[in-house]
Amino acid sequence: MSMPSIHTDNASARADTEQPSDHASRLAVSALARPIEAIAFWSAIALPFLYLPLLVSGLGSTAQLTAFLALLALHAVTIVGGHRYNRA
Repeated sequence: MSMPSIHTDNASARADTEQPSDHASRLAVSALARPIEAIAFWSAIALPFLYLPLLVSGLGSTAQLTAFLALLALHAVTIVGGHRYNRA
């Protein structure tokens, strides 16, 4: 025979007592996340056009190699940041 649980489900109680400021802050974060995702998405599309000239001219100097690696790292960040953009 199973014993009744002494734990109650507090999720519904927490949802009922959610403060209006919590809801407003979630809306503000959501409103900021959308444009940031859009910028990241479109940057991920545009960044390869910036490092192509570096590849064509060659990576002979340390400065060119550093710039190329920095652009690749930035590209990776923008891919991760923009991967959820415009999903329904």
